[in-house]
Amino acid sequence: MGMLELLWPAVVLVAVYALLGGSLAWVIGLRGLWAVAAAPAFATTVIGGASVVAGWLGLGWSILPSLIMTVVIGVGVVLVRRRTASPVASPRSFSPWWTVLAVGLAAVVIGWQTLSVIGGPTAISQTFDNVFHLNAIRYILDTGAASPLELGQMTSPNGGVPFYPSVWHATAAIVAQLSGASIATVVNAQTLVIAAVIWPSGAVLLSRVFGGATAAVTVSAAIVSASVPMFPLLPMDYGVLYPFQLALATAPVALAATASMLGIGSSSGQRAPGWWAFIVLGAIPGVALAHPGGFVAWLALSVPMVAVFAVRFWRGHARAGARIGLIVGVLAYLGLGLLLLKVLRPPLPTRLWPTALSPAQAAVEVAQVSMFYGTVSIGVAVAILLGLVWAVRERTGPVAVAVLSWVVGAGLFIVVIASPFPTLRDALTGSWYNNWPRLAAVFGVALVPLAAFGLARTVQAVARRWRTARPEAVRARTITGVALAVVGFVLFPLPAMPHAVEQAHRQFALTDDSALVSADEMALLERIPEHVPAGETIAGNPYTGTALAYAIGGRPVLMPHILVDVSEDAQTVNDHLADAATQPSVCDALRATGVGFVLDFGEREVHNGSHPLPGLDELADSGVVRLVDSQGDARLYEVTACGLG
Repeated sequence: MGMLELLWPAVVLVAVYALLGGSLAWVIGLRGLWAVAAAPAFATTVIGGASVVAGWLGLGWSILPSLIMTVVIGVGVVLVRRRTASPVASPRSFSPWWTVLAVGLAAVVIGWQTLSVIGGPTAISQTFDNVFHLNAIRYILDTGAASPLELGQMTSPNGGVPFYPSVWHATAAIVAQLSGASIATVVNAQTLVIAAVIWPSGAVLLSRVFGGATAAVTVSAAIVSASVPMFPLLPMDYGVLYPFQLALATAPVALAATASMLGIGSSSGQRAPGWWAFIVLGAIPGVALAHPGGFVAWLALSVPMVAVFAVRFWRGHARAGARIGLIVGVLAYLGLGLLLLKVLRPPLPTRLWPTALSPAQAAVEVAQVSMFYGTVSIGVAVAILLGLVWAVRERTGPVAVAVLSWVVGAGLFIVVIASPFPTLRDALTGSWYNNWPRLAAVFGVALVPLAAFGLARTVQAVARRWRTARPEAVRARTITGVALAVVGFVLFPLPAMPHAVEQAHRQFALTDDSALVSADEMALLERIPEHVPAGETIAGNPYTGTALAYAIGGRPVLMPHILVDVSEDAQTVNDHLADAATQPSVCDALRATGVGFVLDFGEREVHNGSHPLPGLDELADSGVVRLVDSQGDARLYEVTACGLG
């Protein structure tokens, strides 16, 4: 079957997005690319909101709460629309087949890149954070608790993690329930849909708002979206940042609606500002519940829109009252933004990432679009340069926003990786943990409209020299355009994307010395249901990957993540299990925690550190366990002390 195993859960996820978000987009009045791009963002909002409400009401998690919320919101939208004028249909400036072709080719190219990174339908990211992500999905399936106010209880039952963005995990749990696929397969299918469907749709939409809804801009944006290593590839490679990837992939539709609400771009005159605000409110909660870093990215990239709106308003309204109102509004916006930057910053110990380059070196990486992977994205870099040249010639509001968005993205990256002023750096980039790979991903989103604009205007300038009304020439131009689009998708990603794909694949490769779990350890994890009865808890050092017995083996573990609040009983097991024959307190701890089995994956840890648990070392000769199964150096023991086993 190979990668075809991903097809069914991917289809289920697309169907969920269409049912929950697509229906709302249709009821609101969105059509075409707007509807396609908005559906996942709306669905994410619905799933996130439904998870919170379901938690309040004590409902187990399934697609049902989301369906109910979709109906409630849909009825509300219908009632609102009955009291307002119907939205004007979107004008078509070119054949919609160009959009289908462009987004379809981008989906194929990005899909191929994504599958090449993953390598197999059940492959997992061999990274620290993935222990939490995979186990969180299992936790939701087992407990029914999908709310961002509840998911943190998996690692902190006493409430030490009061909020954790859970909508990515809640969505994966729905797909797992509906498809019957394994957690690893669902995660890979979800990653494929986010990267190859949601991202290029949103990127093309946003680029069309700023550059114009033309075939040239549409195709150019699709090509650029498949050629930037920092997104959507980097969040799959670094971290792993699955929720952040979802947040950034859905952010472009919120940005496009924000620009339209402020009267900026090709869609601004089609509907009233209040109607566009409706779209923004439909998308933003989903972005925030996917990951607050995505919301702050929307906040940062909306600053150029507000600036252009303010300049236009000032020039168009000479009355003192109107201008005073504008000043008050802008100050309130800036004040709220600064407050949110401070409130949404994670705790200080998580924001201590150091700088890595000088400002000059960072500026070079920005110009070359080479951050994180070190290979110059030649086509994208040239397209951005062309965009800057054409922007000087056109000097329109939408183009200015595209340029300023690129400036904001570049500026944040330079600040986070090279600023010599730590207080300023923390104020501007603390919401992203002062972590430069995250800002590199944000820059990958921010640059697409400008690069697409530059490439499109250049193509249009060349095409004007070959314009004629003869039918055969029109057909020849169309065929040539399609051929150039295909060539663009092949050449533009070179040489950066192949290098990035190869590097990212290393995080998913299952080998004898994989960082999190080796091939032998994975084989043992998959056999756990054959030996461990349902409900029995497994102890083990989570740094070595044993915690994945929960997600992969389907059995509860004593420590479901590497960073977890350890109870007194769990600490006793970790420190003294090997002494259970002589210490009665260990038996009490075993019964309290339900531990009946132990996984021993040796001493190799995911970050090459050393965090030994003395009670779980040298168990083979302790006399308190018996060997149940093994693969290579990986061992599964059953506890026989204390009358167990």
